[in-house]
Amino acid sequence: MFASEENRDAAVGRRRVSGWLRTGLALLTAVVWAGSSGSARGDGPPAPGLRDLSWSSAMDMTPAESKLVEALKDPMVDAMNVQAALESWFAGRRADEGGKPEAAKAAWEKGLTQLNDLKPLPKGPVPPPPDGALKIMVRFRYPDTDGVNCYIVRWTVDNLKQYGVLLVPAVPKTHKPTPKFPLLLYLHGAAFGVPLYALPWLAGMVREGYVIIGPALRGEDLFATDADLGKLNFKSEGRIENLDGEVDDALSAVAGARKLPMVAPGKFAIIGHSFGAGVGLLTAERATAIACMVSYDAWLVNPFRYYWDRMRRGPNNWLSWEQYCNQPVADQLRGLMKRSATHHAELIHCPLLLFIGGGYAGSVFHQSHEDFIARLKKYHKEFEYDVVPEGGHNFVLYYDSEPAKYAYKKHMAFLKKHLPPVRPPQAPGPARPARIPKPNAAENE
Repeated sequence: MFASEENRDAAVGRRRVSGWLRTGLALLTAVVWAGSSGSARGDGPPAPGLRDLSWSSAMDMTPAESKLVEALKDPMVDAMNVQAALESWFAGRRADEGGKPEAAKAAWEKGLTQLNDLKPLPKGPVPPPPDGALKIMVRFRYPDTDGVNCYIVRWTVDNLKQYGVLLVPAVPKTHKPTPKFPLLLYLHGAAFGVPLYALPWLAGMVREGYVIIGPALRGEDLFATDADLGKLNFKSEGRIENLDGEVDDALSAVAGARKLPMVAPGKFAIIGHSFGAGVGLLTAERATAIACMVSYDAWLVNPFRYYWDRMRRGPNNWLSWEQYCNQPVADQLRGLMKRSATHHAELIHCPLLLFIGGGYAGSVFHQSHEDFIARLKKYHKEFEYDVVPEGGHNFVLYYDSEPAKYAYKKHMAFLKKHLPPVRPPQAPGPARPARIPKPNAAENE
């Protein structure tokens, strides 16, 4: 489970939907960070020593703990093997919580002596992308998606049934041969499924001449909504893994989409926001045939920094961190490395357009992006970094706002440069009145 410094925006979906909300479909927000009942084999209540950490501040640390936490900052951010010192920090936390201040002080002082001659954490092998085959389940309609055919699709990865949306330019059935359009992978923010209110935004890209595959990632409902959608109430199997198995979900969805008759062979591009942008960056590090990626305010770009930020009692941007810490420290460090786009930046082989809202500068999101950019520069990677003036973390969700329109213009120019669209052969016929999907509105394919 993840939270933001901007929890006042927790109802962002409801507030910015305007006309779509007035149709009567109550949309659940695409909350910025993601929800998780657990994290990478770290289920259960917080471990001893961390039970009150969410409610404490840096002022609550003793000088001995504060000194160790500060000393851990740079080696952790750089993904050095700090296992011994981190274990001493946990030992001190347990002693402190148990009312043994002298034992806590001794553990933290010991940790300081364990930060010499550190070695980088090893990187595990990069597995090949999984395969996938999509099955079109249902066709549905949604407001402001005229000229676009919307489908729900299913596929299997890691023996889990997964669901997503497929958006295709509407082409007259009489047109032969079937046109082929370049593919975009859309990865949504939060972990509640594909935001319905994002569909018109995506439809605008599709009308330019793209096909979009938008997976709901493992453990999520297909759509981020609290409405009863009847036959559209699909749910992906598995559980939320916080930028681990979700990468396989994305890669498998792309593999299946690339086999469809309306998808052009060759490269594809990625568009992601927050949680989805974090997944997307890791996908870009494993994918083959990727043209480019557009990232909006990616989350957990450097998980080591997010981890350390919780240790120092910074803003709570990783709500399930205490559960993650239930694992042995060695497993925690391996998991952080596996999830770190920053420390695998050498694997990026496509141009990146990285947006981040300028309205929350100084946060761990900005700091992690700076870590990532330093690595991109080190490996001479092609990227653009745009700090959007006055943009909050959710600015892209306010599609009619100036920050969103500013970014979208650059976003589309970037896409068209690196993955040119294929214009649909002719404009679709007169649009029928748009309507919200209901159980009896689904058109089975």
